[in-house]
Amino acid sequence: MGKSKTKRFGSLRPTPMSRSSGEVCEVDAECDGQPTPSAVNNIIEKMQAASTEERACGCKIFASIVSQPSAIGLLLNKNAVKVAASLFLDQCLDVRKSALGALRNMSVYGQEDVCDVMVNQDVLTPLIAVINQYGYNWVPSKVATKYDTATDVLVEAVELLANLCESSGSAVCWFNKENILAILLPLLKVETYGYSLATAVARCLHVVSENNTDVTSVCSQQDIRSQLLSILTVRQAGVDNILFRTLATGILLNLPSVDLSQHYKMMVQATVDALDMSVSEAVESALDGQHHTEDEMNADPELTWPTVDKLLSAQAMSLELLANLCCSDGEWEDADEEGWEESSDDQASEAAGQDVEMAMETAENLCLSSELNSAFLEQNILSKILTAASASDSELMKRLEKSQCGKTTITKLSQLRQRALLCLGNLVEASDSSFFSQSGSLADLWGYLYKLAQAEKDTQDDDMKWALTCALRAVIQRLETLQLTALCDMSESDLDFFASLASESKNREIQINVIRILSTIACVMSKQNQLTFLFKRISMILLDVASTNLDLVIVAEALDSLFDVFKEDHTDPVAKSIGLVDKLKSLQPGFKAKVVSQKKKLVRENPPRHDTS
Repeated sequence: MGKSKTKRFGSLRPTPMSRSSGEVCEVDAECDGQPTPSAVNNIIEKMQAASTEERACGCKIFASIVSQPSAIGLLLNKNAVKVAASLFLDQCLDVRKSALGALRNMSVYGQEDVCDVMVNQDVLTPLIAVINQYGYNWVPSKVATKYDTATDVLVEAVELLANLCESSGSAVCWFNKENILAILLPLLKVETYGYSLATAVARCLHVVSENNTDVTSVCSQQDIRSQLLSILTVRQAGVDNILFRTLATGILLNLPSVDLSQHYKMMVQATVDALDMSVSEAVESALDGQHHTEDEMNADPELTWPTVDKLLSAQAMSLELLANLCCSDGEWEDADEEGWEESSDDQASEAAGQDVEMAMETAENLCLSSELNSAFLEQNILSKILTAASASDSELMKRLEKSQCGKTTITKLSQLRQRALLCLGNLVEASDSSFFSQSGSLADLWGYLYKLAQAEKDTQDDDMKWALTCALRAVIQRLETLQLTALCDMSESDLDFFASLASESKNREIQINVIRILSTIACVMSKQNQLTFLFKRISMILLDVASTNLDLVIVAEALDSLFDVFKEDHTDPVAKSIGLVDKLKSLQPGFKAKVVSQKKKLVRENPPRHDTS
């Protein structure tokens, strides 16, 4: 229980294959709107038709409807996955590409269990067969054509494989068993295979190299490691190069046995090159270049602009890598994984308070290596992260809202801001006082984040609120650790803001972050012997949460916070004035009952993590 640090973000899956205006099939009216069983039957019939055009059309309709939640269940129940997978080896390359794209879309829009179902329905057998057909020495045709369908098929196959491996351990085991790595590694040569295929391969390798010794042992070999490092040295104009270099950096950072400290400067440079590109300019250029024709207004709602999509992916990946550079895999393991199943009721009650304290002690010991600290300062990395965390221009957002292609971009812009805020939290927790003395004041950073949080107070996006409160929590806890005193001038309206932020949210993580923010402020006040009305009010808020909240995790956080706030003797008068001891005694039976009733649920929600090797 207690604090857990997010070391890894969700993977960056490229935008699914969309039906452009030139690819729309003649779809029956029953396929419009919410899909029905009869519409799904129609899709299956098309995919099984004798005509290659009909089969390709059926796959494209499949690909276009899986963004609707009800469609995936219907398609799975009708065994449409097996039908589409059987077309991976169709004699017509266009059909192959469409079938692979359809299941790739399903792997993006479905939850993790959908990928498991797809694996269980034997998608991997034809998928691996497609990739194996290219062999170890395949090179694209040199015949000048507008489209290289053979390469496009392989791109779709690798993208689908990456999505399945990200969500399914069974898929990773298949990857290892079939030695797909040996086929993919040569495809990283951009000069031979182009950025489209090389980038798809790099993303797949980034996914499968995480906690997978079968892959990392090979990639750690001198020749492969040198190949990956050489990718970082080739700096070219354009987002394709930036995304490719960023993914190569991610693969290198997944190699646990390799000392990369001498290459940190080059790796940080790759992330900075991505963050230095202006998303606003890319979006404005895309908006200015679009034509508001009838076809565009009726385009697939998931359609995006390729350049914008690649840039957003590169920047999001860069923020992930920077965040992960700030913490090692051995730190910040989720405390929920240990102690619950075997603990007695009393032990579990005690553990509820101790786990957070252990996590806090770990936070105080984190610090960047000298190589990273130097690289971050040289590149002014804090400023670049804050730029990514800033809200987009309101006029630009209005233009995006009016554009059919802009709807997905708005979502991705929000996700980018969230990654930036989480990255900022990691950086703050890992950096020592010397870093902030050179890159900016922590107190100023707190004020900046507080303004961002106020601007988002009415948002319904819990993910954004969670990211903001994570960043605020990191900053205030670092301020306390460094014994800075800038926060004791908090006003009552500031306290009201945080209290309402927690009370209006049903999200556990947001509530826990606010509890820790408030308790840290109270601890700072206690250390400075400023037991003001605000100190007393924070104490009462924490006590109220501990008394009335039904969530055991939140109650434990509130109790642990109270113990921190009142650990010094000079706080006894305030404790007496709010009846702290008597109220805590009255809470004990109810807390033990919560432990008994909820500890199994907590174990289910936080299963032990296992490496894939």
